Amino acid sequence: LSLSYILIPSHSKIFSILSVLQLTNSAIVSKKYDLIPSPLTGRPQIKPPCCLMVPVLSWSKEKFESSHKEEENGDHISDSPSLTFLSPYVQNNCSLTFCDSGLFVIILFSIFPRKDCIFTIDPSTARDLDDALACRRLTDGTFEVGVHIADVSYFVPEGSSLDKVAAERATSVYLVQKVVPMLPRLLCEELCSLNPMTDKLTFSVIWKLTPEGKILEEWFGRTIIRSCTKLSYDHAQSMIENPTEKIPEEELPPISPEHSIEEVHQAVLNLHSIAKQLRRQRFVDGALRLDQLKLAFTLDHETGLPQGCHIYEYRDSNKLVEEFMLLANMAVAHKIFRTFPEQALLRRHPPPQTKMLSDLVEFCDQMGLPMDVSSAGALNKSLTKTFGDDKYSLARKEVLTNMYSRPMQMALYFCSGMLQDQEQFRHYALNVPLYTHFTSPIRRFADVIVHRLLAAALGYSEQPDVEPDTLQKQADHCNDRRMASKRVQELSIGLFFAVLVKESGPLESEAMVMGVLNQAFDVLVLRFGVQKRIYCNALALRSYSFQKVGKKPELTLVWEPDDLEEEPTQQVITIFSLVDVVLQAEATALKYSAILKRPGLEKKETTFPGLSPGTSGNSSTS
Repeated sequence: LSLSYILIPSHSKIFSILSVLQLTNSAIVSKKYDLIPSPLTGRPQIKPPCCLMVPVLSWSKEKFESSHKEEENGDHISDSPSLTFLSPYVQNNCSLTFCDSGLFVIILFSIFPRKDCIFTIDPSTARDLDDALACRRLTDGTFEVGVHIADVSYFVPEGSSLDKVAAERATSVYLVQKVVPMLPRLLCEELCSLNPMTDKLTFSVIWKLTPEGKILEEWFGRTIIRSCTKLSYDHAQSMIENPTEKIPEEELPPISPEHSIEEVHQAVLNLHSIAKQLRRQRFVDGALRLDQLKLAFTLDHETGLPQGCHIYEYRDSNKLVEEFMLLANMAVAHKIFRTFPEQALLRRHPPPQTKMLSDLVEFCDQMGLPMDVSSAGALNKSLTKTFGDDKYSLARKEVLTNMYSRPMQMALYFCSGMLQDQEQFRHYALNVPLYTHFTSPIRRFADVIVHRLLAAALGYSEQPDVEPDTLQKQADHCNDRRMASKRVQELSIGLFFAVLVKESGPLESEAMVMGVLNQAFDVLVLRFGVQKRIYCNALALRSYSFQKVGKKPELTLVWEPDDLEEEPTQQVITIFSLVDVVLQAEATALKYSAILKRPGLEKKETTFPGLSPGTSGNSSTS
C-alpha cells in the first residue's frame, strides 16, 4: 500500500473518493499543486475541478483507508505527488469523513479482489496500452466478453489547457524510431496506459455473446480494471497455434498471482474462436479489406539506425484484437447517435472515385481478370476468388490490391448534425451504417470526444453543449492531422529504408510489373513492399521498343550480351510480369533507384545481420 494514492476531487465541499491508482512518487502531472480545499484547511477554496493525491498510510479489513494529509508547510508540499485539473469519476463510489485530528477515514467500495481475467495484446514495443480484453464462459455456454478502453477523458477535462493542446495535436505520430505523443508521456505511458497489475480507469463495453458471435446483451460503463498481464501479438499467436500445449512460463510475461497461464491461454482461445466467427460474418455481410505490404524495421539499440527490415505479418492474433475493437467502435457509434442524433462524432467512408474505379475495371477486363465492383463485398470476393496460393498468384493479388486502393477515398470524421442524408453516414469498406473511433483515446483526440459523448449518454456527465458546426470544425481538424500524420509516417519509412539500402545494399528482390510506359515501367518490389519506376535508358540494353498487343502495353528489351560470342537476350515486359530487381543507393543523399536484373543471372537474397529473410521478430513497425 505504500505506492497507493487516493484521488480527492474538490468539486464540492463533501468529497467523493473516486479511485485508487498504483503510482510512484515520480508520477507528477504538473509542478503546480492544488491545495486541499477550505473545509479541511481553512484556506480559500481552489476553483474546481482539481484534485489532491494523498498517500495511503494504513489499511484495515473493514476496507477503511487512513491517511494523513501531506504537510503544506515549507517545501514539503512541492515533493508530494499531485494530479491537477481532474473531473469527478464515479459519483457515490465512496465517501470521506472528516476528523478533527486531521486524519482522513475513507470508505472504499471499489476496492475488492480482482476476479476478471483481463489482459492486453499489443506489439512487443508498445508502451501506450489503450485497450484490454476479457472473456469468460458462462454456465449456459455463452460468453461474457469485455473490451476495456483507457478512460483518457477523465484525465483531460474539457476546456483545460491539456485539452486544448491535445485537440490541436489531434493524433500521436508513429515514426519508425519513435512516437510523437498527443498527450504527455506520463499520461500515455503511466496514468492512462493499461499496464499490468495496476488499477486503471476504463470505459468498458461488455457483451453476452453466443459462440457464433451473436450479441445477446450489451452493457456500457465506466469501470476500474486490473490487467493481469501484458501479452504481445507473438505471445497470443503462440497460444492460438498451440491450443493444447502448455506455454512455458519463461516464454511469457509475468502474470498476476490471482490468475494462471492456463486461464489466460483459454481466454485467448475463446476470444480467437469468437473473433473468427465475427470476421467470417463481416465478410459475408459485405466488408472489404485491402491489406497492402507494410515494412517493419529492426533498429540498432545504440545508433538508432536500421539493421534490417521485413514485411509485417498480419496474423490471427492481430485479427483477434481487430474484431473486438471494430465491435466496440460500432456499438458506441450506435449508442451516441441514438442519444445525440445531432451531436454524434462519427466516421464515414465514402465510396471509391467512380471514374478511377471504372477505368481499373476496364483495364482488368483487358487483362482477362473480370472484377465485380458493384459493392465493397463484391470487390472483396473478386479479389479473393481470382487468386491461388502459388507465388505468382499471391504476387498478382498484392499488385491488384495496391491498384484498387488508389480509387479509395479517405475515411472522415464528421458531426452527425451536419449531414441530412444518413446514407452518407455509411462506412464503405466495413459496409456498416454507423461507425466511430472509441478504442484509441491515448493516441487519437476524436476518441476522447467520443468518450465524452458516451459519458453524457450514460449520465456520467451533462449533455454536450456544443453546436454541430463547432464539432464539425474539430472533426475537420482531426481529419487534417490524421492525413498529415499518415504522410509523415510514410516519409519516415521511406527515409529509413533509403538508409538501409545505402548501408546494407544493394538489395535484391523479386518484383511484379504494375504498369508499362513507352520508356519505363513500374514495379512492386515484393520483398520490401515499395514501388519503383525502372527506366530503360538506365539499363545495359542494345535497344528497346514499346507496342500494344490488343490493348495491353508491352516493352521488348534487348540486352547487350556479356560475351561477344553470345546472342543478345530479349525480355518482354508486360503488366503482371515477374522480374528480378536490384535496389541500389544513388550518389545523392538518401535516395535509391531500382535496376532490372539481367535475365539468367544468379539470384542473391540479402540477409540482414541477426534477421533472417521473412522473419517477424521484435521490431519497430509502421
